[in-house]
Parts: sequence; structure tokens; C-alpha cells
Amino acid sequence: MEIESNTKQCRVKGAPSEEDRLSGLPDDVLHSIVGRVPLKQAVRTSALSTRWPCLWLHALAASAVLDFTDREFARGQSLGRIVATVNRCLEAHGAAPLDVFRVALSPFDAFGRDVVRWAAAALGRGAREVGVDLTQHADGRGALELPADLFQAESSLAVLSLGRCSLRDVPPGTAGLAGLTSLSLNQVDVTDDAVRDVVSGCRLLEFLSLESCHLLVSVRVAGERLRGLEIVRCLAMRHLQVAAPVLESVVYHGDVLLIWREDEPSGVEFVGPGGRTDARPELKDAYLTHIGYGVYDEVIHEFAYSGFLDQHLEEERLFAEGDVDAPNLEELQLLMDSVSMGDDDVTRFSGFLELVVAPLLERLFIRLPDACGGTAGTGEGADIVLECEIALDHLTFLKVVNFRGTRCELRLLRFVLRRAPVLEQLVLVTPEDVGTPGHHDQEESVRLLLKVVQEHVSEISKAWLWQEPCVTVCRPREDDSRSPAHTKYYHHDHA
Repeated sequence: MEIESNTKQCRVKGAPSEEDRLSGLPDDVLHSIVGRVPLKQAVRTSALSTRWPCLWLHALAASAVLDFTDREFARGQSLGRIVATVNRCLEAHGAAPLDVFRVALSPFDAFGRDVVRWAAAALGRGAREVGVDLTQHADGRGALELPADLFQAESSLAVLSLGRCSLRDVPPGTAGLAGLTSLSLNQVDVTDDAVRDVVSGCRLLEFLSLESCHLLVSVRVAGERLRGLEIVRCLAMRHLQVAAPVLESVVYHGDVLLIWREDEPSGVEFVGPGGRTDARPELKDAYLTHIGYGVYDEVIHEFAYSGFLDQHLEEERLFAEGDVDAPNLEELQLLMDSVSMGDDDVTRFSGFLELVVAPLLERLFIRLPDACGGTAGTGEGADIVLECEIALDHLTFLKVVNFRGTRCELRLLRFVLRRAPVLEQLVLVTPEDVGTPGHHDQEESVRLLLKVVQEHVSEISKAWLWQEPCVTVCRPREDDSRSPAHTKYYHHDHA
């Protein structure tokens, strides 16, 4: 089948000569329709009409965005067929300007040269964003070696994302990377020095993500414009030094980093002007979780990441006094990652709120364990007594996910409610299998849960709150309330 510039000329041999009503639409309308659907669905439009066998290809050729990362597109297709489709699309695109090129191909096996050629073609056509993801189903295979000259020439590249690629041959300070504003490296063999050199050469860099880069041990990141930093599962890392005066967002998911050693630098340092190591960035949001490989140390695991929030604390003050000031914190999400909810978890939760002083906290999100545990919510249960009482005077929104109404969960709920006098909205999201529509017993369980919660809230409101908050109990698919700033949970992923 030949592809001609006018899609009205595209016919399938033996197809009827009469036009159907769908085929009567103008080319630009059809291109717009096909260009808005995922690639796999776009290819399937070939069967819809006599004009459509090659329409999807023309739509891609007219688009400034070529995205081959849809997993549904690759499912059920051989690597050879996927590579042939990408080659065909790039050929149809010709020399037209390209703004975005993304591809996911794994294992790439014998098609490494094709991947490099695609990236080079995209850069040559002025692409501002290039993404190459070779991480899926890698099965211990090596990384794709990127040639030294791939980023040698100046380009329009601003956003670069590489997965399971090697930058070993790419020299530091290469001209093609100088204009980057966002750099994401996943399973890339970069070293400490390479990260330092690349970041220092990208003076416009605003976002840096390092994921599963296992050669990193002692990393220094310095950027005058850096606003977002993401470190995920870099398991060999023991020291992180950040000099970023306008840093707003930090994500860290890995092993414990805040460990004091006399013989070598360790932990987290935020460096200010003049090399000051007591600088604290004015973060707007932070996502901090640990994997906890190795020996479990309760003290270190519970309090290690306070270093992200309050770096000037000495070891003795951190554990003795336990204060971590977060004066600008407006939203907090806590992930309770135990096997099931118990009294110890409630105690740790209250201890965390006692440790982290957040006087302006407005929104609190709590994600309870996925596993079911605990008894039904009967009885009052002893309230938690703190050495230093806390007040959530600005808290207006509370959302608890995976809420089943067990005794421990209600105890945690009462702990928060009694300290949140201006709370306006309480949202309790049950697990998906609670209250299944059409199942009378489960629907009744949701109604009973709502009744129990309402009784607790009403009782607490009379004694502790200025007003009774609006209470919602629902399943996940029924939840239309606000979501937290961070919705990706890295502990669900694996390197």
C-alpha cells in the first residue's frame, strides 16, 4: 500500500468506491481526531473506514509530538514490529520540525542502533524534549551505550529523560546539554563526578531526578535555578550535598541517609552562600520515605529525615529535645506502611506530630496500611498523652485512606480531631472491597461505619471543636475530594 500526501488518495485494494459519512470529513478534522488518541488506538482506526488505513500515519506525520511510550501499544507486538512502526513514523514525518520525541523499548537487544538513530533524528529536527526508556523487562541486560557525539552539537533540547542508558562516553560540558531545564536519569551509570559536572554545565536546570543510579555514593548538586530534586532508590548513596538557593521541592526514597560518621562525610547537607552548611531551603513540598535495607534501627529510621527539614540540629538535640521546625508547612501526607494498624502505629503517629512543629498546617492526608487488621471500632480507648501537647489550630481538611473503622483507627482519628478545633471537612476513604454496590451486607457495613464515625465526631465536636465538620465516608472510585500534592508512592515500585 502506497502512502500519498493527500489521505483521500489512500485506498485499500478492493475497497468499495463509495465514501462513507465518516470518510467525508475534512483531512484536518480527521487528523485532529486521530492525533488525540493513544497510538495503539490510532493504528486500529485503519479498520474504521476506506480512507483510514494510513490516516493514523498522516496524523503522526503532521504532529510535532511523537510518543511511543504507551504500554498498550507495545503489548502483543514483537520488538521488530515496534521498531518498524517507529521507523515508518519518522520516515513519514520527514524533515518537519519536531517538538517532543519519546520512546519505550525493552529489551532493546539488537535494536540499540535504531534507538540512537531516533534520538539523533529528534535532536536534529529541533526537539525540545527527548525521552528514551529502556528499563522495562531489562532482566539484567546491559545499558545502551550512547555515542560521544550524540549531544555534541548545540540544540533546542530542554527536557531529557534517559532510562537504562550509559553516558560513559559523553564528555562533560557537551554543548547539546547546556540548555537543559529538566534532566531525569533512571538506571544510568553516572558517577558522583559525572553528576556534578553535568549539573554545573546546565546553568538553566530547574529539575533533576536520579533513580536507581547505583554508582552514586557522595553526590554534590549545585544549581542556581534548581527548584525540584528527586532521589529515588540510589542505594549506594551515603552523602548528599545540595547547594540550591531556590529549591522548593524534594523527593527522597531510599536507604537511611542521615548517619553520622567521623571518618567520612555522610548524611544530607544544604549548603548556603560562602559554603555555610547550616542553610535551610524554603521548601514548599517534600516526599520523604525510606526503604530500610540492612539492620533496622528504630531511632534512626523514625527520625532520620528530619535532616531535610532542620539541618542545624546537633545529634544530641535531635534525639533529646526532638523539635523539628516546619513553620511554612501547609500540607502533610503520612504513609502508614505497617502490615496492619496497631496501637504502636498510633503512638508513632502522635510522636511524629509531636516531633514536627507545623503551626500553619492546613491539610493532613493519612494513608493507612492496605492490609486488614484490628478489631471493629467499639469502646472509647485511652487517648494519647503527649509530653508536649500539640495544637492543629489551622487544620481545616483531614483525609484518611484505607479506613475500616477499627479500634486503633478510631483512636488515631480522635487524636487528630481533639486537636483540630477549626476542622471543616473529614473524608474517610474505605478500601475498594468495602461496600461493593449490589452487595447488601457490604453496603450496610458502610452505612454502619458512617454512623459510628458520626457519633464519634459529634461527641468530640461538642467538647473540643468550634463546629462540627462535614463528614464523608466513601469508596475510592466515589471520592471526588481533593488529593495530596504527591500521588506517586515509590515504595510500590521496584528497581
